[in-house]
Amino acid sequence: MAAALEQIPTWIEIRKKLKYRLVEQISDLVGSGTKTTGVRRFFSWVASSGTEDAEWMKRYLANDNRDVDDLATIRRVHRCIASWTTALLETKKWKSTSVRVQRTHLLTAIDRLREIDENSFPLIDPRLMPLGAHKDSTGRRALGELDWQEFENLDPSRRDATGIAILRSAALQIFKRYEKLYAFGQRILHQPAPAQNTALHHIRTLIDDEIASWSAHGYSQFSQRWGEEKSEVIAALASPVVWQDLGLDIEFETDHLHFTLVADLILSCIAPTYRLNQAIQTIFCCDTGWNRQPIQYLPLQPFAYRTDKEIFIGSNRVLASLKVRAGHVVHADPANAELIRGLAATNFSSEWDDLSASLKVEKGDEQFRLKLDSELLDLLQRYQAMQTLSRSWTNEKTKDLFFYALSQRAIGVQVADRDINVLMPADSPFKRSGVNFSAIRKSFLNSLSSAGLEPSFISEIAGHRWGKILQENYIIGAQATRTYEEPARFWQGCIQEILLNDKIAFKLSIPEKNREWFRMLGMLTGITAACGLEQMELDGEVTDDYIFVPNQKNYIDLFLAHKGVKQQRYQVSQHRWEIQGEALLGIIKGYASTKPPTR
Repeated sequence: MAAALEQIPTWIEIRKKLKYRLVEQISDLVGSGTKTTGVRRFFSWVASSGTEDAEWMKRYLANDNRDVDDLATIRRVHRCIASWTTALLETKKWKSTSVRVQRTHLLTAIDRLREIDENSFPLIDPRLMPLGAHKDSTGRRALGELDWQEFENLDPSRRDATGIAILRSAALQIFKRYEKLYAFGQRILHQPAPAQNTALHHIRTLIDDEIASWSAHGYSQFSQRWGEEKSEVIAALASPVVWQDLGLDIEFETDHLHFTLVADLILSCIAPTYRLNQAIQTIFCCDTGWNRQPIQYLPLQPFAYRTDKEIFIGSNRVLASLKVRAGHVVHADPANAELIRGLAATNFSSEWDDLSASLKVEKGDEQFRLKLDSELLDLLQRYQAMQTLSRSWTNEKTKDLFFYALSQRAIGVQVADRDINVLMPADSPFKRSGVNFSAIRKSFLNSLSSAGLEPSFISEIAGHRWGKILQENYIIGAQATRTYEEPARFWQGCIQEILLNDKIAFKLSIPEKNREWFRMLGMLTGITAACGLEQMELDGEVTDDYIFVPNQKNYIDLFLAHKGVKQQRYQVSQHRWEIQGEALLGIIKGYASTKPPTR
């Protein structure tokens, strides 16, 4: 059941299971998209959960003589929605805020349906269904942690890289398919008018009307009501065979295309749609490991400058910071920009490296160097070519963005900010549970760790200042052994003996040169003084540099020392903290545990 809730079903799948007039009405009314996920998940839950509330909702949908003013009915509808939200929370896949948003999607759709048919649903009051605060119990998983058939008998260290390759290959196929659709549409526009009452003529008619609607009104013709003549044209293109006979692979698993699918095909002939954007953004994430937000809000001119070997690409704030540092920005359109050579290239590279070092810990700041012959750069340029006609239709939200999508709804040109599994083909790997931008990013960084790259380099790419995040998520396999096991063994050897009687002594089995360094560290950091440590010699065979005798006077000093060391955690490198800081912190805590509590 958890897997069913996690997946976002299509209306075609839902209507096969729930063959009721209300479901048909609401699916035609709201269509598809991110703001309908809650609606689709609710009806999918009704169809498949088998709970008492879901079965009652089925009977409610089937009853065309329902009484929406009956108090018992109102309470039961509220109870059904509350049961669904509880089921979402119990999966521990979403926080309460995400569940609340999905519930809002459902309630908005019900309100829109009530405007058309007031006997469809009662008026729903969300205040009668309060949601408490819930948190995810686990973080996002990497692709290598998922149960895929392709991972059978595969070396664990190769699972993440293999998962990335599978998704990238699938995304590239989708990109090429929609690129072919766009080229097909452009050929139709530049050819003589086709013969009347042919498929080409119907497509040309809809393309011309679509361009006219966008040019005049800024939205799609499919977002408005149309007459019988246009309905007949759309119906003539509803068979997948029509498109396949024209040499197009549309990849919709149905014998009859819903009008929304026909609209998607027509839109694809003139501009980027959501699915094309999801494909190119997936490839971008697979190749760079960027976060989702910087990819989807990539600036219109993301190319900072280029040399004879590579081009530098950055997010909005990275480019703004580079402008401040360098005094200006060179927007390096790869097609026609002049190359930066010699000393100028050296200076720009230096500024770029300094900028990267200062912004690497910011979540929304990303930068990357692309080879001039890289496939990603070529795909980005090909994507831009598909924006030639539609760029003039962008609005205030999208005019400065690299990625945008035409919507067949009245909302017009939109930010292409959907996750990668929405609207993708049903049999593609994107529909598998756990596939999203976060999983790809985590796998990208894991693959760097498997390749043996240093944690400092991975940390710079990941943008994580807190070493615990890097340790838990991105340092794996042999790299984890090198990074964490060796320092642990070092300290196991250092603390040779602890004597617990009237005094405490630590014997450090390290060379004299290193012992002197530790002495200096203790004096400079104030640890020596704060802990009441003094140089003295114990009776017997154990000789050490520092002896601590717990007493009431230095108990406060211990507290201050503990606080001081913890504050240094983010001021030193991760390696130094793990090798030195954690050990000092452990020693201080050990001292404190021997001090009896005060009254």
